[in-house]
This record gives sequence, structure tokens and C-alpha cells, in this order.
Amino acid sequence: MGSTRRSACRYRERGSIFLLAMVILIVLLILGASLIERAQTAVDRASARNRQERAFQLAEAGIEKALWDLNQPNGWITYAGDSDLGLQGGTVDVVVSPPPSARGEFTSTVTVISTGVIPSAQVGRTHSCAIRMVTHKDVNYFKYAIFGSEEVSIGNGTVELITDSYASDSGDYGGTNIAAAGDIATNSTNANAIYVLPQGEVNGDLYVGAGAADPTACVDNKGTVSGTITTLDGPQPLPSIPSVPVDAIELGDIWLENDEQLVLDAGVYHATDLEIFGSASLVCNGVVTIYIDQSTDGGSPDVRIAGNGIANTSQIPANLTVFCLDDVVSVEFSGNAAFYGGLYAPNADIVLNAGHVYGSVVGRTVTLNGSNAGLHYDEALYDMTDPNAVMRSWEVL
Repeated sequence: MGSTRRSACRYRERGSIFLLAMVILIVLLILGASLIERAQTAVDRASARNRQERAFQLAEAGIEKALWDLNQPNGWITYAGDSDLGLQGGTVDVVVSPPPSARGEFTSTVTVISTGVIPSAQVGRTHSCAIRMVTHKDVNYFKYAIFGSEEVSIGNGTVELITDSYASDSGDYGGTNIAAAGDIATNSTNANAIYVLPQGEVNGDLYVGAGAADPTACVDNKGTVSGTITTLDGPQPLPSIPSVPVDAIELGDIWLENDEQLVLDAGVYHATDLEIFGSASLVCNGVVTIYIDQSTDGGSPDVRIAGNGIANTSQIPANLTVFCLDDVVSVEFSGNAAFYGGLYAPNADIVLNAGHVYGSVVGRTVTLNGSNAGLHYDEALYDMTDPNAVMRSWEVL
């Protein structure tokens, strides 16, 4: 009887040990599976981080390539980006805006978005990274003696009107300091894109719109052209002046008549109107930049420069720049005083009825038809700007 109780107890003890062992084994198996799952998750995350890092490096490589391409000859005008570019086990897509068809030599800012893509360990999935870069290039607004985006007309048939060039850093205009770089350019491909009327004389080359099958057919030449007639490398849209600098000195309306004189020392200025008549003059000392808009005047022309005009006391064209905002649609020079400087008025019809310009003029249309007018391009303006595109900002999207 006692022996039977002892045997039963032993069986119960063995069953308890077995059950405990099974519980421990199950717990160990669960812990092991959890550790394996965690280890696999860690491996997957490390792999994902690695692939994401590689995608970032690809995007960076795309940015560097884009900057390099933009700085190649004509790259600022022609570079269109890259699509599905294979590199380091992945691909890179580079999108550039504005596209080449909408930018040119007068474009100051280009935005680049580079996206690097690396295949994932999971079929059908990828890891990607996109970087946006804004790059800037100093605009040379004054590459030509005259740029009229839609039309240029030289001469009125009765008196000689000329374009030519000189180098202000070599001295005053005249004598041996006269050259034949009085180039004229337009985006137009029309038959009358450039008029050179009788007594009109262009000492320089003519450039018509890109894509013109026969450049000479875009020029109505009844005068004299010393240089060649060819096409631009690409369209050269005239961008708006983005805004008046916040530190510009406000001048309000400038209306000068009789013997009035307004003197501006070196600085940046903003005028809401500019009218000069009689013997009046606007005198600029040092390096002066003037921004003009027409917020208060609905008259025509919007900007009238007569009398003794705008006097640049240094007679160095690079020291005086006049920028007209989009609401300025007409500019007229009718005084006999010389203008030394650069005029940029992208939406304006510019008429030079009298007087000589030493520098450069850019507008929608440009006409030289006065009885005593000429435009003498300052070749020193060509070297005013940094030709390289530089990174302005950079961010991961």
C-alpha cells in the first residue's frame, strides 16, 4: 500500500518536471523567434538605411553633374537635365526648370531637382531621395549694343545713324578707340525682325531668332552691315525685374523741367516716374542704379528723357544702370545730351530720337531714327559679370 503511494508520487513529480520543461522550452522558442525576428528587422533596417544613403549619394551626384553641365559652354542655355541615368547600382533623374525653351542669357536663376533611386531588397519596391538646388548666374543684360526681343530698326533714310563700339577701359570714344562690335540681336524670326534703313549703318553683327532657316530673310537691309547675319544659339527671353531692392532710396515721381537739376550720389534708387524736359538734367555721381516703374503715371511715353538728359559724370557706362519694371511700356530719348550707361526695359518700346548712347539698350522693340543719334556699345560691359553658375540654396525634399 505504501509502495503504491510512493510510485504515484514519483509519476506526478515526473509529469510536473516534464510540463515545466515544456513550458521552459516554449518560452525559449518564443524568445528565440523574437530575437531572430528582431535581428532580421535590424538587418532589414540597416539594409534600408544603406540603400537610402546610396539614394542620397546618387541624388547628390546628380546635383554635381547638373552644376557641371550648366557651366559648360552654352550649358546655361541648353542643359535639359538627365533621365534614368545609370550610376552606382541605381538611377538618377535630373529635372531642370525653366526648360531650355524658356530660358536664355538673361535668365539669372535655374532650379534643379535630382532624384536618386536604388532598388529595394523587396521586389517591386525602391528607395529614393530627392534634392532641390537653386543655382544663380549673374546676368549680363548688356551683351549686345541693342537687343530688341521683337524688333530693331536703325535709320530713317535721311541722316546717318550708326552702331559701333569702343572700350571705356581704354579711354574715351573716338580715334583709335572705335571698333565694330556694335552688334544687334532679336528673338524674332519675322521677315522684318531687323530693319536697317537707308543711311543706317551697323558696324557689327546681326543676330535673329534661333531656328530661323535663313537668317538673312529676317533682315530688311537697305543700309550697311559690316558683320555677319546669323541666328542666336537659343531663345533669349527677357525676364522681368523681380523687385525693387528693399534698400533702394525712394525718389517718388521725378519731373524735371526748365533748368532744374537733381543730383544722385552713388547708390540704388527707385522712381515711380521719370520725365526730363527743357534744359533740366539728372546728374549721377559714382555707381548709380535706378529702378523705374509707372505706378502713378498713365501718360505715354512712360519714360521721357529730353533736355540735358541723364548725365553720368564719370562717363563710364558700367557706372549707370537703369532698370524699368514691367509696367513701363515706352521709353523715349529726345534730348541731344549723351547717355552713358545701360538701359534694360523688357516690356518697353524704346525710341532714340536724338542723342548718342554709350553703352547698351535692351527692350521689347528698339528704334534709332533721330536726326543726331547713334549707339556706341561699350565692350567693357561684356566682362561685367561672373560667367559661372553657383549654388544659391540646397535642400533634401
